[in-house]
Amino acid sequence: MKEIRRRRPILRMGWMVALALVLPLCLGLWLDHRLGAAPLYVLAGALVGILAATVSTVSIAGREIEALGTPPDTESATRESQEGDKEDTAQ
Repeated sequence: MKEIRRRRPILRMGWMVALALVLPLCLGLWLDHRLGAAPLYVLAGALVGILAATVSTVSIAGREIEALGTPPDTESATRESQEGDKEDTAQ
């Protein structure tokens, strides 16, 4: 169960990308077939799908990065930098 919880954001991101790409593309195909405007709506659907997939991926990734907090390496590097500054000031 913990394994599924850890992978939930990745699964959500996968579904969002798939749906964001497929739905506008299918709508474009249907409109092209219906209106006879061959590649116009397919290309528009592909463009909208790519933009939507990018926005959703960045949004989900941003939320997950915020949830992780500050990485341990950054904290230790900051502390070492501050300690070095204190030593420089004392001399």
